[in-house]
Amino acid sequence: MVSFMVEKSSLQQAREVAGLSVEQIASLTNIRPAVIKDLEKNSVEVCGGIAYARGHIRSIVKVLNQKTPKSINFDANLFVADMEQSQNQDRRPMINRLVENNVAKKPKEKKRIRFGTLTSISIAALALIFVAQIAINNASSVKTDSTLKTPKVANTEQELTAQISGVNLVVTGVSGKSWIGLTNTDGEQIFNGQISAGQVATFSDPNLIRAVIGNAGAVKLILNGKDLGVPGAQGEVIRLDFDANGQLQ
Repeated sequence: MVSFMVEKSSLQQAREVAGLSVEQIASLTNIRPAVIKDLEKNSVEVCGGIAYARGHIRSIVKVLNQKTPKSINFDANLFVADMEQSQNQDRRPMINRLVENNVAKKPKEKKRIRFGTLTSISIAALALIFVAQIAINNASSVKTDSTLKTPKVANTEQELTAQISGVNLVVTGVSGKSWIGLTNTDGEQIFNGQISAGQVATFSDPNLIRAVIGNAGAVKLILNGKDLGVPGAQGEVIRLDFDANGQLQ
């Protein structure tokens, strides 16, 4: 018998991070459990279409934010955009959809440079290079002060390690999507969002990084240059703390 693991949607991951059941969400939002389960499968069939799905998702996310610490804040617009993308009804870039939801500003169009302008810039650049080359040749003919000190370059692993200060965490998406929330020792938010397969994100803090990972099997972690690998199983929700010395137990 062959079994297949179904990738959890971002909405389901968020609910599990909040520690709530489908029935609890249904009771708090007056949305039928069947509708919630269908939305968590990135389907809008039970709720009646994408227009109704948007409203339901925003209601669900509002409850999730009420039931989780302030350091963990779910963005309803990201879940709505994820649902729209799964329905293949809106193929516009993410930035355009966020602009429509008043979450981001419309990017300014880049001005095109005419060929004549490019030619003038190229001539000016060549002139600057020519002048700089003359200055370098003149400078090389002058004796350098023998008392100048050469900056020290780390040439051992111990010296390189000593130069790394604080906590440096690299998160790489290896399969599917994972919701990740990162905070520092004061509870301030460092990151709150999704990491998809192929994405690489780097985070740092002088003292501590607390991580909540909604799909531990979908990401790989590197801490201060040390490869920690995949921190958990597919669909597993884990909480990890890291300081300058490594992972805390």
